[in-house]
Amino acid sequence: MEAARQLLSARGPIGLPGLLGLLVLFVGAYVFYECFFSPIARVPGPFIAKVTSLYYPYLSRRGHVHRDLVELHKKYGNVVRIGPNTISVGEPMAFREIYKAGNKFYKSQSYSVLQGTRPFDLAGQRNEKIHSEQRKLVARSYSMDSVVYLEPHVDTVINALVTRLKGFYGEPIDLGYWMQLFAFDVIGAISFSRPFGYVEVGEDNGLFLRLQRALRSLGWVKHAPRLYRWHQTLMPIIGNWLASNDRNTYFFEFATKEVQARTDRDGDYKDIVSQLLSVQKAKPELNDTNIAFMMTTNVFAGSDTTSTTLRAIVYLLLKHPGKYRRLMDELESKRRKGELSLPITFKQAESCPYLQAVLYEAMRLYPAAGDILDRDVPPGGMTIDGHYVPAGTVVGTSAWVIHRTPEIWGTDAEEFCPERWLDEKNESNFKRFFFAFGGGSRTCIGRNITWLEISKLVPTLVMHFNMRLADKAELTEDCGTLVFLSGLQVHISPRELDQKVLS
Repeated sequence: MEAARQLLSARGPIGLPGLLGLLVLFVGAYVFYECFFSPIARVPGPFIAKVTSLYYPYLSRRGHVHRDLVELHKKYGNVVRIGPNTISVGEPMAFREIYKAGNKFYKSQSYSVLQGTRPFDLAGQRNEKIHSEQRKLVARSYSMDSVVYLEPHVDTVINALVTRLKGFYGEPIDLGYWMQLFAFDVIGAISFSRPFGYVEVGEDNGLFLRLQRALRSLGWVKHAPRLYRWHQTLMPIIGNWLASNDRNTYFFEFATKEVQARTDRDGDYKDIVSQLLSVQKAKPELNDTNIAFMMTTNVFAGSDTTSTTLRAIVYLLLKHPGKYRRLMDELESKRRKGELSLPITFKQAESCPYLQAVLYEAMRLYPAAGDILDRDVPPGGMTIDGHYVPAGTVVGTSAWVIHRTPEIWGTDAEEFCPERWLDEKNESNFKRFFFAFGGGSRTCIGRNITWLEISKLVPTLVMHFNMRLADKAELTEDCGTLVFLSGLQVHISPRELDQKVLS
């Protein structure tokens, strides 16, 4: 040390030019390493993505990362480097390996931002053992059998929506907004045995915008976890600058109040809260706070995922009159035979093959989640499209990418073609790559709620109303964790139905 001090003293201070030189040398060495010597240096991608982890958060913040990822894969191929240690995957076999249950591709650091300080969080929990234990506590309440048991609650909201829509005879309306009011009211009905009343009043009082801002904030900040941690540490001084914090504050408080109001009401209610309270009797670790966390998830993500899907389905049908006509013919044929009720039951909807094909195809083209669902490569690494990817690398796939891969879907992958799902030879293979609800052990626990809602509402609207897009009506897209669709302006008028046939 003394010798070093003497040497520095002899040479004098380095000075600003010297420091700048060292900085340039360091940056140059870093860039050279990432471009030529990193274990994933040969994975193609934008230059800027190779040298800074801020590239992907930047894409996410712009609001159309779902489309950006598709374009990146068209340009660079099945694997694209989107960060110094992050790869977007569109290669079918690698996709299957990453999301296959039990393959130990655990959720990456970005999910820690989603979870925050919540001890009970199925979406954000990275520890697979904890996630498995927590999911077992609530899985039965979200199973298809349990959700169908709550079908009468959905019927109540559907009937309210149909009544409101009949008041807009021939007028162009924002049908997407009304379907979002419907989706949010359904969450209230099946969770707490009481719709929030948004369909009745035709207004959400600014809640949807607050939801969208929070999800949009999450969309980019979860890919900048260091920035998130700095913000959370400094928040007592600088205040809250991140709308994403609403997930674990405002919407948690909202859900907690609803849970308390539900438990304060007398009566034998049939809803998700009552099912979870029954589990609590045998499993006290599912305490009141953890139930409130689950209901926060229902409230926070339950309506936007469903409303995005409903907007896409109706938009695609109205843009393709031949497909719309074929669906109507299927429903009318069953109606004349007395095989459909209004609202249609879930069981009846399952018996309509073209309806099911329409639902799958619309969700293929417009999946609600636009981001990559990133995972850490486990020990031993993996090979993707000829590139060796070492353990610890972050890999992930966006549903928007895998749902448009020609190797899976054919040369018409970008086209709305429900008929592809009627091909029995390919249907099972298509479902292997259907990623609208995620995959493996981390498949979205609310998928059955969404499927129940869309299976019932879409045919009910088709049978009850004549619909056509307003002039120049086009969907606009804004991605922030979820893909938000707007602009579904529709002329709508009631159809005359033979009630005797329906009964």
